[in-house]
Amino acid sequence: MVDILCLNVGSSSLSFVAFSETSAGLTQLADGGVDLSREASLQINVEDKSGMKFIVPDPSDFDDAVLGIIDKLKSAAVLGSGYVVSHRVVHGGNRTCAAEWLTPDLAQQLDLLTPLAPLHQRKALGPAQTIAKQHPHTPQVAVYDSSFHATLPDLARALPLPDAPALQGIRRFGFHGLSYAWVARYMAEVAPSRRRIVALHLSGGCSACAMKDGRSIDTTMGATPLDGPMMGTRSGAVDPGLVLYLLQARNLTPDDVAHMLWHESGLKGVSGISNDLRDLLPSDDPRAERATGLFCRKVAKAVAEMTVSLGALDALVFTGGIGAEQPRIRERICADLAVFGIQLVPEANEACAELLTAPDAFIEVRAVASQEELIMAQETQNLMRSAR
Repeated sequence: MVDILCLNVGSSSLSFVAFSETSAGLTQLADGGVDLSREASLQINVEDKSGMKFIVPDPSDFDDAVLGIIDKLKSAAVLGSGYVVSHRVVHGGNRTCAAEWLTPDLAQQLDLLTPLAPLHQRKALGPAQTIAKQHPHTPQVAVYDSSFHATLPDLARALPLPDAPALQGIRRFGFHGLSYAWVARYMAEVAPSRRRIVALHLSGGCSACAMKDGRSIDTTMGATPLDGPMMGTRSGAVDPGLVLYLLQARNLTPDDVAHMLWHESGLKGVSGISNDLRDLLPSDDPRAERATGLFCRKVAKAVAEMTVSLGALDALVFTGGIGAEQPRIRERICADLAVFGIQLVPEANEACAELLTAPDAFIEVRAVASQEELIMAQETQNLMRSAR
């Protein structure tokens, strides 16, 4: 049996979960992480042991932090001599497999996709390359955040662009797939009759996914994780004519525009205060309300868009840090969706219960904490079994 260390690197956060592969299934050994927007220390929580904290010299250096995690888990006898490291890789390009052995050659191929996911791709591959240097005999796995959307039909994959050589291999891919895979499995267990589902992953990045019978049939993110509703620092979908205008008439460089769209827009750009709703919701600054209102309206419109692809809606599922933990945001989004007949039970929503509507509601609404690392571990297990 093998231990599996799942590393989930985001644009400004690092989380991990260590599992043990046993005959009875996967057992969680430890978890932890760091959110650079809130803290500068990396927390390690070991099951049945006291928690440990350590300070990394540079909390934004995830390569160094990952090595620290491995050293601490090995010194605490959490990880055995044989273990596998599984990495969440946001962009898998045209790969349809869920997971692959992360060899140096594959890492180079995946690095070519960095311009399509500049906030995530290299941040995930960096720790993998560091581990390969410091622990060269440790097997590593890439689990793709885009692979859940391999089931997209041709219409949902298509871009309204010409068949030009410069666009070869480019299509709508979709992301947040590990989160959506968890939602699909969860809903199959608790509400199997709810076949047509819109899931909302709302966190630093935000997207919507239309699922039918547990399969992705449409999603709001396209060729890059910049598409869809507005996010923490990302603009989401904007008028492409505006981008051309900024380049041609306002003399901004491509790098200027890219920085604006990826790093200075969304909640941060509209509010001028913060990219975090935990800062904006209690604020009495009218700019905070403007950003919050625009965010909720954009997300509600994304639900309507996904419902068109489904033909009807049986359930709406909120996940991600905002989706699972922010009742005021869920309330505002669902108020915009009242035309669908959605009506939350206020007490359930305020308590962040899993079921937020009456049991017999025509459209069920749920809030579900994502378990991306568990999906990573399961996909890693599947890959290891196929190699045995």
